[in-house]
Amino acid sequence: MLTGTSYSLADKKVLVTGASSGIGAALAEGFAERGAVVGICARREDRLRDVLERIRKHSPDSRSWVTDLSNLDGVESFARRADNDLGGIEVLVNNAGVPKRRPVTRLTPDVVDAVMALNYASPVRLTLALLPGLIERGGRIVNISSVAARLGPGSEAAYAASKAALTAWSEAMAVDLADTD
Repeated sequence: MLTGTSYSLADKKVLVTGASSGIGAALAEGFAERGAVVGICARREDRLRDVLERIRKHSPDSRSWVTDLSNLDGVESFARRADNDLGGIEVLVNNAGVPKRRPVTRLTPDVVDAVMALNYASPVRLTLALLPGLIERGGRIVNISSVAARLGPGSEAAYAASKAALTAWSEAMAVDLADTD
């Protein structure tokens, strides 16, 4: 693990999921402003187009893909396409996610499964698909979790569980990858 060193984003190929608004859009813009070539993806084409327009002011080679990462069967092929289109992803930001604010008495197995698919399973699948190249290139993985993973707020059982799973995955992965760059 690198400590005490800076990590330059200049010319790095960065993929940000869930980048059509909020944290994802802000991160994509920040990466572009720091010289990265940014790939963004989300479900909402109109909003994604607006974010792409903003980031291309700083990084003209940036690009976007409309994709639904909750469709787990398509995650690996999307990973290959994005990696190929960007010329080798060096920073992966797993940001896509959905809250589901409802008490546990109003949750159904289908709702919980859908939240887990997007918030936990898709980042895991995307990471595993891109991991060999990320290791080879000395890349970085950023998983966006939530304080809900540790606090378990009311009316957030599905969301909190999905973020707790992602947090545990991230912590264990950091240990497993400690001797890589």
